[in-house]
Amino acid sequence: MSTTYELRIYGKVQHVGFRDRIEHIGRGLGISGVVYNHKDGTVRILANFDDEEIKELFKKSIKALEKKDKLIKIEKIEEKELNAYIEFPEGISRLSSDDILELNKKLDVGVEYIKMIFEKLDTIDKKLDDKFDTMVEILKEIRDKL
Repeated sequence: MSTTYELRIYGKVQHVGFRDRIEHIGRGLGISGVVYNHKDGTVRILANFDDEEIKELFKKSIKALEKKDKLIKIEKIEEKELNAYIEFPEGISRLSSDDILELNKKLDVGVEYIKMIFEKLDTIDKKLDDKFDTMVEILKEIRDKL
């Protein structure tokens, strides 16, 4: 028989596409439940597991997300068995509470990432300029020697 668990994921897990990734993992493993952002900054998952190995695989797959996505940082995953069984529709579904404040936070985070990208591009551009200048100097020296 299935048991309902609550998983709490701590870290940088909100505003980074984390819930969408959880949905895909859960559906791929045949897990039913819900995933949502909690006001304390965690992401919470309520899900049914009838197999301990599947539950552990689910948690390992969640933890592995931070290796594939540099925006995600998982500090810890807490697991709590609930004293009640909740019947969920098939698959994991995302509960969305995206009000205007939440959407504004996501836009602010997006702007920060765009700034980071442009800073990296500026650094790369400067390095390329330096290398180009060095190459021009080397070519001038070769030309003068010829």
